Amino acid sequence: MKNNLVNMFVGSDIEANYVAALLIDNQIRCFVQNTLEESSSAGWAAGSTYNSSIVRVEFEDAEKAKKIINDYINDRSFSN
Repeated sequence: MKNNLVNMFVGSDIEANYVAALLIDNQIRCFVQNTLEESSSAGWAAGSTYNSSIVRVEFEDAEKAKKIINDYINDRSFSN
């Protein structure tokens, strides 16, 4: 991937990987970074499990990814 990544979603590792799967299903390449796991590997822990992962996409795909993520969040809100 290029160096022009945009943060699109922050959440638990499980939810971030689900969002990543949605993006991949829609032909959007993405990167999931688990900051809690990274910091634990370094010998200290930052953050919580609630917001431990960041989903990033290339700038060119940001608008399409935003729509997919917003649709997911809206669907999730209605199911509660």
